[in-house]
Amino acid sequence: MIAGAAAPGGRGAPGGPAAPASTAPGAAPAAPVSPVPPAAALIRPVADLLREVVGEDDAWLDRVDAGTRVDGDLLVESHELAAWSLALRGRYGERIDLVAYVAGLDIDRIIALTVGEVAAYVAARGDGATPAADGAR
Repeated sequence: MIAGAAAPGGRGAPGGPAAPASTAPGAAPAAPVSPVPPAAALIRPVADLLREVVGEDDAWLDRVDAGTRVDGDLLVESHELAAWSLALRGRYGERIDLVAYVAGLDIDRIIALTVGEVAAYVAARGDGATPAADGAR
């Protein structure tokens, strides 16, 4: 089982708002197109999928933030990472392969990998699916 999440010092939220698009004089501004929510908006849903995988409660989820380290704080094991990867793929699309992403990191980056970085990965590779209010797709 996963140990309780420690509250790490860094609470920076990756993926800030997009810069406004410029428009030609007299033209109507284009509606912003965002295939997936920004990484900051994905932190809680991504962490909630992990919570479901590891069988923790909402209090555990409340202690997870962008700076929480997947390995260093949450002690996620390899089989849990694989299950989380499958859950992310099911929710956000076939381009999500967290296991392959982590396999490409060196050991120091794996230890330092944060929930915020996973959310940024999902935002960058997701297919535009967004979780419904109840968490179902």
